[in-house]
Amino acid sequence: MGRMAVNTLLFRLLVAVVLLAPLPLGSNRPWSSSLLAVSVGGLLAVWAVRAATGRVPTPVPPALLLPVCLPYALVLGWAALQTAPVMPPSLWHPMWAEAGPVLAGGAQGASARGMISADPTMTWTALLRLACHGGIFWLAVQFGRDRGRAREAVIALCIAGTVYAAYGLTVHLAGWESILWLKKWAYSGDLTATFVNRNAYGAYAGLGVLCCIGLFVNALRPRHAGQGRGAYDLVETLLVHALPYLACGLVIGTALLLSHSRGAFLSTGLALGALLILLAAAGMVPRRMALPLVGAVALVALVTVSASGDTTITRLAEQTSAEQDAGRTNVYRLTMDAIADAPYTGMGLGTFKPAFRMYRDTTLPEPLVWEFAHNVPLELAMDLGVPAAALLGLCFAVIAGMCLRGLMVRRRDRLYPALAVASMVLLGAHGLVDFSVQMPAVAATFALLLGLGVSQSWNTRALEPASAGDR
Repeated sequence: MGRMAVNTLLFRLLVAVVLLAPLPLGSNRPWSSSLLAVSVGGLLAVWAVRAATGRVPTPVPPALLLPVCLPYALVLGWAALQTAPVMPPSLWHPMWAEAGPVLAGGAQGASARGMISADPTMTWTALLRLACHGGIFWLAVQFGRDRGRAREAVIALCIAGTVYAAYGLTVHLAGWESILWLKKWAYSGDLTATFVNRNAYGAYAGLGVLCCIGLFVNALRPRHAGQGRGAYDLVETLLVHALPYLACGLVIGTALLLSHSRGAFLSTGLALGALLILLAAAGMVPRRMALPLVGAVALVALVTVSASGDTTITRLAEQTSAEQDAGRTNVYRLTMDAIADAPYTGMGLGTFKPAFRMYRDTTLPEPLVWEFAHNVPLELAMDLGVPAAALLGLCFAVIAGMCLRGLMVRRRDRLYPALAVASMVLLGAHGLVDFSVQMPAVAATFALLLGLGVSQSWNTRALEPASAGDR
């Protein structure tokens, strides 16, 4: 098997792992998230061995990715250090002072070694997930430099999103109230496909909608700049090459609306607007076609909302979950109190649930366990500390900068950086009110799109010496 064939096989295995991630409850179970991490780790190990022996090139040199990889590695290193019993007692989480004598066997004056993390096991689990998503990003960057693979991956995401949506619609409309072979124990009446949480599925469906609309617009672009289209060619392109993607977007959009997730609905709308603006700014949408194209997408969206969005619109208009919204506001306030107590060290990556118990007060009376802060930046600041959380935010800012630069300097394949930026808009906006990006399947899909976007953001001439063997 030749070099190109092996590289393509490894890339397709990576895409398959990402596509299958939503199947076992969004991979949000210990066994499924571990399987996801082991699969990605295995592919990364194979790539590393082949790269070290010169059998696979690095189309995007590591030096170009240093502004992303260095802060990411520092965050991973800090999270690991949070579990190390070498930090001074003044930095330990308060829980260790109380548990120390018990863990030391109850001897008078004895104490166990403490650490920053409130639960080192949970921190290592979260660290493994974060490293897994970084591995997906890295492999997508290196393998996705080939434009054929990049297109193949986005089409696969479009098809997978449609399949999951069709399954969800079948189960929902049949009234089965089940997830695969399991009876639903939450979110009855809401479409969640293979996810448990309607907001997590809504965000995943939103990413699918972006892929579908992006491919729809990409199919309509002229083959060459300034080239016009005849009427026959335009009709053939629309019916054969473009409309199937719009139809897939309609199916996924319908499923999104029936999830009744307000946050996912609004975030997807915002991201879709950003995607169309980016594609128009990049010249992928001719000026004379911009208005008809926006009108067509808006018409499909309006029909979808009219047919399937009654409950979602009602939730938006009447605020039927005002009590839950007030609860989230109080969680935000208490989370900020926790951040103020450990602004530099944090309380351990992934330990929001046990650490938050110390701050919960009577403003959260219902017997509800808050496993997430429902605000990703706040939770990261509480878990990692403000400096490390800022470093992680810097990674995404650099990625956004790379993709926006790619939209300006590249002459082709600008769909992928546009999709990457739009997905950041979607999950960034949704992350202010929910935790969808913390679901492994959503994060894995997000990492793949970011990797493809960065990979296709570099001018071919600038990378030609490194990428010649992988095109």
